[in-house]
Amino acid sequence: MSHIRGLLKGPKFNGRHSTVIPNAIPAVEAARDCPHVTKIALGVITPIRAAQEHLKFTPSSGGLKMQVRGTNAVQMFWLYTTHPNEAMEEITRKWDAR
Repeated sequence: MSHIRGLLKGPKFNGRHSTVIPNAIPAVEAARDCPHVTKIALGVITPIRAAQEHLKFTPSSGGLKMQVRGTNAVQMFWLYTTHPNEAMEEITRKWDAR
């Protein structure tokens, strides 16, 4: 597990760790650049068997829970936003364009 230098810097990030699975980097960059997302909290990384990567959103109070399934791990992120639909659309668009 690794992260790109500078990816997790700035006022939108909080948390005790700075590890992002490689497959989640495009989604985290899209969330970071999205004007509708005010804060991003990194979640737990769970190892899994090899599988197809995908992006999933679940509405929660105060924003969205974003799950990124990579080829060998799943990571959760909590996105704080008052415009969840717009944030989902923008992040999904950038995820699909990668």
